[in-house]
Amino acid sequence: MSFSSPSLGYTGVRPELDCIVEYIPGESLEAFSGRTGIPLHQLVKLNSNESPYPPIPEVLKALSNYTNYNIYPDTNSVALRSALSSYTEIDSKFIVVGHGSSELIFLLWHIFLSAGDTIICCPPTFSFYTTSASFCNASVLEVPRTTTYELDTEGILAALRPSTKLIVLCSPNNPTGNPVHEKDVLTLLETGRIVIVDEAYVEFSDHPQGMARLVPMYQNLVVLRTFSKWAGLAGLRIGYALCPEWIAQYIRRAQNPFEVNMAGHIAAILTLKNLDYIQNNVRCIINERDRLFSLLAQQPYLIPIPSQGNFILAHLRDQTVKIGKVRATVESLGILLRYFQSPSLQNSLRVTVGLPQHTEKLAEALASIEI
Repeated sequence: MSFSSPSLGYTGVRPELDCIVEYIPGESLEAFSGRTGIPLHQLVKLNSNESPYPPIPEVLKALSNYTNYNIYPDTNSVALRSALSSYTEIDSKFIVVGHGSSELIFLLWHIFLSAGDTIICCPPTFSFYTTSASFCNASVLEVPRTTTYELDTEGILAALRPSTKLIVLCSPNNPTGNPVHEKDVLTLLETGRIVIVDEAYVEFSDHPQGMARLVPMYQNLVVLRTFSKWAGLAGLRIGYALCPEWIAQYIRRAQNPFEVNMAGHIAAILTLKNLDYIQNNVRCIINERDRLFSLLAQQPYLIPIPSQGNFILAHLRDQTVKIGKVRATVESLGILLRYFQSPSLQNSLRVTVGLPQHTEKLAEALASIEI
């Protein structure tokens, strides 16, 4: 997208910002309500892969009772990194805490990328990787996934250039929901490039331990995690990176001091102390994901894709039903889903797994569409 220059003729803005590929998040409840006129309390938000469950009661109580919000948090996040070390079974020296994993993506891109550098992404995938590269005036080399959305590892190897600094993988991949195989990650690590594995949804997968155990073994592997999805803390913006010490040092150097707020520290530490409670919520989401998949598969015009995330991607089967018709129908009933602008996904939608009553309301909406 492009922006008009100010009338005073100021030209000091970095030129690449006029060409930045802007990340467009899922519509907020407030924006949707304002656009449609449907009251907030009647809306069902299934477009941003948030947890349908609130933070655990201990978190809500602690945030209410805490009185030292006038004091800066520990900029080294010692207590939280210690809790994360126990959770991941990785020494805290390999852990950096950030203001959501999106902040860590932004920092890592700026640490490694300069004008003329390239990164490799495997679409369809999280578009913020491209947005961050654009901000660094770097280019994205796209190696599309196979027809079953697996990585084309040979294609990635063939696409490597001397300018390639980063290989970025999402596992489970957003929006397709399939995980990356460890053997593929190991193959790509052998290239010597920095391999970043974004595990925002790993807690919902068949292997929730993910690639964490590999981090101490490789000097070029970064694993990103977040509390936004599985832990119900999206509004508090807590993420972390598992990475070699030398990369951790650069991230901390690039971060603003006191980057993670005190409320986030409290919430994340207490969440990790109450894993049974939060993991029960995760199991409920996984069970509801199975029910949602069956519901979507029952619609004669939809082809859902098996997922190990807390969402399901579904394609329109043919031109019998248009995506605009599906969107208009579900939005008239106050249901927010995720839609895409990229050509390969223009006839697709992504549904976040919600509560059972959310699934039922969506079922009624989809069943009402005439074909």
